[in-house]
Amino acid sequence: MLARFGAISLLLTLAVGLVLSSVLSSAISERAREQAEWTVIVTVRLGLQPQLTPEDLANGFDAERLAGVERAIKAAAGNLQAGGRQLDDLDPVELTIYNRDRTIVYSGEHESIGTTSTSEELDAVLNGEVVSGFSSSAGDGEGSENGTRQLLEVYVPIQYEGSDSPDGAMELYLPYAPVAAAVSADVRTLTITLVVGLAVFYGVLFRFIASASRRLQRQTEELRTSAERDRHQATHDALTGLPNWELMRDRLGQGLAAASRSEGEIAFLLIDLDRFKEINDSLGHSYGDKLLCQVGPRLRSVLRDGDTVARLGGDEFAVLLPSVDGVDEAKAVAERLREALHRPFDVDGVALDVEASVGIVLSPWHGTDTEELLRNADIAMYVAKELKAGAVVFEPDQHVTAPWRLTVLGDLRRALEGTDELFLNYQPKYTLDGERIEGVEALLRWQHPTGGLIPPDEFIPVAEGTGIILRLTERVLGLALAQMRHWLDAGHAVPVAVNLSTRCLLDVDLPELVLRLLAEHRVPAELLRLEVTESAVMGDAARCMEVLQRLHDLGVRLSIDDFGTGYSSMAYLRRLPVDELKIDRSFVLGMTTTEQDAVLVRTAIDLGHNLGLTVVAEGVEGAEHVLALRALGCDIAQGYHYARPMLGEALSELLDRVGTIHDPEGTVRAGA
Repeated sequence: MLARFGAISLLLTLAVGLVLSSVLSSAISERAREQAEWTVIVTVRLGLQPQLTPEDLANGFDAERLAGVERAIKAAAGNLQAGGRQLDDLDPVELTIYNRDRTIVYSGEHESIGTTSTSEELDAVLNGEVVSGFSSSAGDGEGSENGTRQLLEVYVPIQYEGSDSPDGAMELYLPYAPVAAAVSADVRTLTITLVVGLAVFYGVLFRFIASASRRLQRQTEELRTSAERDRHQATHDALTGLPNWELMRDRLGQGLAAASRSEGEIAFLLIDLDRFKEINDSLGHSYGDKLLCQVGPRLRSVLRDGDTVARLGGDEFAVLLPSVDGVDEAKAVAERLREALHRPFDVDGVALDVEASVGIVLSPWHGTDTEELLRNADIAMYVAKELKAGAVVFEPDQHVTAPWRLTVLGDLRRALEGTDELFLNYQPKYTLDGERIEGVEALLRWQHPTGGLIPPDEFIPVAEGTGIILRLTERVLGLALAQMRHWLDAGHAVPVAVNLSTRCLLDVDLPELVLRLLAEHRVPAELLRLEVTESAVMGDAARCMEVLQRLHDLGVRLSIDDFGTGYSSMAYLRRLPVDELKIDRSFVLGMTTTEQDAVLVRTAIDLGHNLGLTVVAEGVEGAEHVLALRALGCDIAQGYHYARPMLGEALSELLDRVGTIHDPEGTVRAGA
């Protein structure tokens, strides 16, 4: 593209140069001719005309007067200039003088004196105009070409003071060669200047375009690299670099399609590391992360080139065998994988032993679509864990009626792939000073197609046991932020709180996920509240502190949930970048009947205020709780006394009636 631009711009520059050169050369030639004409006029009127009298024009010259006129002519000819240059070769200068009657009274050719001219130019000259033009004469020397010399012919009217019209005219011929030489020199100078100027212009332009082109190429390359990086990040696990579930699902779908055409079999193996939590708890999560990074290469070492190893999250991995010869071969591969993992791992000089439970499914026998295979592999893997059987092949007759805890994970994965089963309810939080809406808490609900409404206590703990909790958290954040955007568009600035699990706090990519979702839904960070429990933070305080600080730096407000049920260190609590403290509902419910609970609530409120935190009381179910909390100076209350959790549509109607304290148009609406 740059070469094409260079060639085109060069041609255009040359064309512009030729046009400018032609126009300016013509202008120089015309200006030189006008200067020569003016020089002749001045010479005639100042040098020759004073030598003549009206009587000379009327009566002609005698011999003495003729000699004087010729001397004056030669003197004047020596002073002629054209185009600002001395005319050194004016021999001969031809001069003819006419009277009013067109009769020649003087000529270099004496024999023509006394004759009458029929020249058409004389008509205009005798009317007072100056006429000039070119003519040629036979001759040799400078300025001659093929025996012909070009002359500049100028007619100048002669008019004396007191005359109403010219008394005569002079016709002067002078060599044009000096004028042409002056023109050539000026044109040559112009051409050189023009060429140099256009060359500099072209060089600067080309350099600018070349620089812009290189910058554009760099930006294009950066965008391409960024796009490739984004595609890689979207399809690969950030910690291990292995394919993630998105890429595994795509390859599994391709494998199923290929197997269907060839009537072959494929195997899908779901692998979960045993006792991995013990490694995290005893050595820390950094050792766990480094161990996970070694698992992928260890698994690949016993597989074929066409097989795929993926990390689904946490300590859960999957292997796809796109071509397998029956159950026996799949079981043999599973055993080789378990043996490879059973060999000690060296993590920073520490030898770590791990074992794995493997669930095995084959298509078409155990399913013909991705979700069915994953669900059945989940069931087989959990059976292997419960029975400590190592590797278990899914058995439809035995496992189809497996307990809920074995099937929930597969169903939850399926629910995450859809858009209808998982939804949010929202419970308002009210200020205790004027009982106005301050914000809401988002509560996840699962409407199972056959099991009905599943309580969070039955599926959240199962999800927290695997990496699926991260995908579940992303779904909840996405739903909450989409609803917040809807409320913002309706004029309601509603802070929404979302709960985070321990696994989420240990995920270093969580702040980037939150930032991306905030930008995607165009929601201000200060409207998002993230709630973490005491126990979640204290489980790995140092690592959680880093994630919490990065979230706080984004502008997100953070809350300590269920305060009082954990074992918070005062030193850590003081250092945590949190904005809000939520007192657990169990203490709030008992504060009006049990002195110990009342003391705990009062202490928590005082502690929160002394640390500069907003204090929220959960589980407010009666007016007596409200009165007690007001007396203690609590800031915000949440519970059935004010409102039960409701769908977003119902809360929108409530907001239209009462608004929130954050709405732009005022702190209280009519009907609040």
